[in-house]
Amino acid sequence: MAKYTKAFKIKVAERYLAGRDGYRSLAKEFGITHERIHVWSRLYERWGETIFDRSYTTHSPAFKLEVLNDMATNRLSDLEAAVKYRISSPGMISRWRSTYEREGSEGLVARPKGRAPMARRKKKNPEEMTEVEKLKERVEYLEMENAALKKLRALVQEENARRTGSRRK
Repeated sequence: MAKYTKAFKIKVAERYLAGRDGYRSLAKEFGITHERIHVWSRLYERWGETIFDRSYTTHSPAFKLEVLNDMATNRLSDLEAAVKYRISSPGMISRWRSTYEREGSEGLVARPKGRAPMARRKKKNPEEMTEVEKLKERVEYLEMENAALKKLRALVQEENARRTGSRRK
């Protein structure tokens, strides 16, 4: 969930753009930074209230590179580039720049979101396995079984100690 609602951002931006209040007085009144009010008011002034709609777009690496190149050639700030290219968060551009400096243009490719799937091991047919593979599998199984038995023994000892009131040594 967003920290600030669309209605709140519009209200703050409109109050500033009306000319009655300054960045700092609004910041003090609403308990937010004056830089944030500056960003919201610039974006709202240029693009209207739709700039604060939740956006789930993924920008292409070519678009990101275009923005970064334009910033470099025209000496645009993050905020100026965000206003020009209709990007609701100047911080996103800053992340693009640092990623580009660190990883190059390959870093600008969107990565899949969410948790990576667990790798599943495919069991081979016992007939297809070599003797060494069979032994490794057997050792792995016995190690897991041994760990489970150790854990069970520790839990039983803990339960017995709790019943008798003595401490484990």
